[in-house]
Amino acid sequence: MVRSDDLVAALLTTDRAVADEAWARLSSADIPAAVITDPGMMGAYQLIVQVHRENLEQAQELLADLV
Repeated sequence: MVRSDDLVAALLTTDRAVADEAWARLSSADIPAAVITDPGMMGAYQLIVQVHRENLEQAQELLADLV
């Protein structure tokens, strides 16, 4: 079972295409990831790509050019 405190944000964006690309890269590298939509205030939303804490460093390396 995954505890919520084991998940960390690897990427924050408002662009769905960027979030989808990040998820695809992580999946290709066998890093479990999830894209969470945070509705935010006043309709402004943010997409959060989450990974397990132990995969964060590798995920950040894979996603560095998307930031």
